[in-house]
Formats: sequence, C-alpha cells, structure tokens
Amino acid sequence: MEYKLDYEKINKFVDKKGKYTYRRRSVANVLPLPTREPERAKFDKGFISVVGGVIRTINGKNLRLDLSDTAIDEVVKLGNYKSDESAALFTYYLKEQLRELNNGKVSSFKQLEQVPFAEDSSEQKGEIDFVSFFYDTFIGSEKERVKEILKNIDNPNLIAEILDHLSLDAEMEKSHSNESYKTFFHSLRAQFLKDLEVLSQNQSFLLEHVTGLFVHYTFVAISQMILQTNKTTNFNEEQLTPVYYILQWEKAARWRNCYKHGYKMLVGEMEGFFAHEHALNIVGLNTFSNERNIFYHNIKDILLEAGSEAEKQFVMSIYTWLNEFYTVKTGIQVESYTPDKTIDHAFADLLSAIRPGISKEINSRYQKAFEAIVTKFFRKHGGSLGTLLSLTQEQLLLLVAVSVGNERIELKQLWIEIENRGIWLDHHSKEEVVKVLDKLNYMEKKSDSGDAQYVKSIL
Repeated sequence: MEYKLDYEKINKFVDKKGKYTYRRRSVANVLPLPTREPERAKFDKGFISVVGGVIRTINGKNLRLDLSDTAIDEVVKLGNYKSDESAALFTYYLKEQLRELNNGKVSSFKQLEQVPFAEDSSEQKGEIDFVSFFYDTFIGSEKERVKEILKNIDNPNLIAEILDHLSLDAEMEKSHSNESYKTFFHSLRAQFLKDLEVLSQNQSFLLEHVTGLFVHYTFVAISQMILQTNKTTNFNEEQLTPVYYILQWEKAARWRNCYKHGYKMLVGEMEGFFAHEHALNIVGLNTFSNERNIFYHNIKDILLEAGSEAEKQFVMSIYTWLNEFYTVKTGIQVESYTPDKTIDHAFADLLSAIRPGISKEINSRYQKAFEAIVTKFFRKHGGSLGTLLSLTQEQLLLLVAVSVGNERIELKQLWIEIENRGIWLDHHSKEEVVKVLDKLNYMEKKSDSGDAQYVKSIL
C-alpha cells in the first residue's frame, strides 16, 4: 500500500475555475462555525431551537418543521367540528400554540421537539450545523439509549399529539443520517448521557434546565476541540485541558486564572484556527484511508503502525504537494523536504503555508461565530480585562445538580465532578460557590467525624 496524499482528489477539492480555494468539509468537519455572517446562529431565543433539532434528529423526524398556513390547515382538516366557528376557534388556538413555540416557550418536554429554527433560512443553516455537531459528539451510536431516556420523561398531551401531525415537506432535508463530526471526547459523551439520565428523574428540573445542559456541553466540546486540534499530533482524547470560568457576580483580576486561562486563552488559540479546517481535508484525502474525520494524531498512529518507511513516504508527499502544486497555484512560499523532516514537521509546515492564504475576512467571520455563543451564554464584561467566561447562578446550580446527583457528595469531590464537565474554578470562585450553596441550604457543614464538608442533592 502507498502512504501518500491523493493529489488528484485534492486537486478536485481545491480547484475552482483554475483558482485555489480554501474549502473545508470534504472529508473532515472540525467546528460548527460558519464563515458567512448570514449563516451565523444569533440565538435570539436561546439554545432551544438547537435542542429541538437534536430531539427531532433522535426521533428520526425532519429537521425543519413546516409551520405554514397550508400545513396548519391540513392539521385542522383532521378534526371533526360541530360548526365553522368551532373550526375557526381551534385554528386560532393552534396558531397561538405555534406562536408560543416559535418564541421558545414550552410547557412540556414533548413540545421541545416542536420548537422551530429561526425564521431566516440562512440562519437555520447555522443552527442545523450546531444540531449535527451536538448529535455526532454526544448522541451518535447511543441514540437508542437516549430515546429510552426521553421516552420515560414526558406523557404527551393532546395538543402536543396534534402538533406532531404538522405536515413536513418531503423535499426538506431529512434528519441526520451520516456522521458529519467525530466524537473524540468519549468521557465527555459518557458524562452528558449520565447527566441526562439523572435529570430525567426530575422532569420539572430537566425541562427548566435542558437548554442550559445542551449549551454547556456544546461549548465545552468546542473549546476542547480548539485546544486539542492546535496540539496537532499531541491531541489528547482522554484528558480535558483546563478552561477557567468566573462567577458572574465576582470581581475579576489579571492575576486570576479566569483571565489568563479562560476566554483570552481560547481567543488566542482561535487565531488562524480556520487553517485546520482546510488542512485536515488536505491530509484526509490520501491513498490509505477512506475514513472521515481523521485528524493529525490519527494519521500519525496509522503511520506508526505501518512503519518508518510509510511515514517517510507520506511526509515526502506533503512536501511534494506543497512545492509542485500549492506554491504554484498560490504564490505562497513553502518549506522543502529534508531527510530529517518528521510527520510533525510536515503538519507544521503545511499549516504555516496555508495560514497566509486564508483571507482576514474568513478568519474574522469564523472567530465571530465562536464569539457569538460566548456573548450569548457565558460572557462577563471584565472592564479593562475584556470578556471573561462566566457562570450565572442558574448555570452553577445546574452544574452542582448533575455533579452531585441523587446522593450527597464530599465538597472536594464536587470540584472534581465539575472539572469532569469541562469547567475549572480557582480558589476564590470555589469559596463563592460554597457561600451560595450554604445560603441555599445545600451544604452540610461537617461529616459525623467532623473532618469533611458535604454537598446535598439539589434534585
């Protein structure tokens, strides 16, 4: 077997009327962030539209709901009415219910499935991308398990059953069938499934906090993808990188971890990150793997198993492509092969060549899509410190609820559980957490032996 880039496939991928294009998503998807402003999710009604799309996907429903007057009329025709006035009243009631759903207001878990995407068709694309990212990262092969959890949550009411009959346009795109994204953080997926299962035992709490749960895990996964992908072949699927948050009501300072190792760190890691979106599709178009979403570390593992000659062959093919195709098409200077070049050198040189070719506009719009989710759900304005990642009291209590579960745990275990869910707090924030929990009577001061503090179950 040859271990090379597939030059023919790459040429078809990047060429557009003789010009080199920095495309993505041929064989690798990295982040659910658009590079076109109209497709950027605005989250005007929070994250509930994405949650609705995920639940429709789990249940095999069409992603987009048809809420047109024609569709509503078809539902109305299903009923038997004593008079035209009764039919008109029912139509009015149905439209009012749909208006509530369109505003993201639900009264039962079943109704989450009926919350539509944004009205703007371009923005819908951005929301659907988040649906795909969440589904592939946290559901995927566990779909049946999740369906079983959801089945036991809610007894659908009559109006929910009626709304379920809203006709769906057969031409609209179907629910997710092929994996777009790859789940790398299996422990994070397991944690989400465990949390969903725990929360399903308290349906009112779950309904109130389900969007918070989904947006939390989405952002943690995005953050970790940024941090780990930048490590190229040192991508660590087993261990999360610490990202620090501050509580919304706390005072920040430059010396605190929330400033040095929070939003500022992530924005720094996002600098030029779009290059990975393109580069991973270049190296993924090779002669030895048809698998989607193989990242740098996956390729290195394949080559290590195949032997040193395989690595040398692949490394040489990258430099051949850079020198005989990429620089010719783009005019960008590139590095040349030398016998001491390893796979790590090759990936680094590939990224160094790609970054100058990506326009400032693409990089800017890509980063703004990342900033949009921070601004809507996790932003604290830190004055001269700029934006900081923060948790509201509601977000904190959700984290504590799933971390503690149904039985009390030691306070020191709480910090471990919160970190397992992708959130790090410094000593000062931990003191504030204890104050909040104590005020709400969720703390047990001492154990029977007097040597430990416990946190009670919130659920």
